[in-house]
Amino acid sequence: MVNLSTIREVICKAIKEHLQIPVIRSNQNATPPDYPYISYTITTLMRTNNGTYGLFIEDDGKGNSKKYYRKEFQQIWSFTVCADDDLASKQYAFSLYDFLDHIGKIDLAENGVVIQRIEDITNRDNLLTTEYEYRNGFDVYFAFMNEIEDKSTDDISDIQLDYNSNSE
Repeated sequence: MVNLSTIREVICKAIKEHLQIPVIRSNQNATPPDYPYISYTITTLMRTNNGTYGLFIEDDGKGNSKKYYRKEFQQIWSFTVCADDDLASKQYAFSLYDFLDHIGKIDLAENGVVIQRIEDITNRDNLLTTEYEYRNGFDVYFAFMNEIEDKSTDDISDIQLDYNSNSE
């Protein structure tokens, strides 16, 4: 099973450390941080993959092994840089894009987060009731591995076949 909490922590922490601005989940009741900041929404939790699961057996070196079935899937995140200055919003959007497209790609991959595709940076400005909020953002397709542990004890090597039985 996918550990969504770990995925969110890895991605948000890496972005925050690189850009030095807060990264928050969109659509919360909490008061947002001071500008600038980045908000994200997971728009597609699990994109369908009609492939098959692969069987992986991990041996602990002591004769004990665990079986896992793994299959790649995609998750789509929408990032939006929010600022009270148009140029700052655009510049942070470029910096975020560069980080995900190149600078942070290897570090994220080492933590199990693979970036497969990044969409265009688009304007997402919003007129608030009292002032204007400048917003620019883009969508990112992340690839993850869904893993299901096989806890069954059945193994084909344990099956005994009797070829001498008469079935009439």
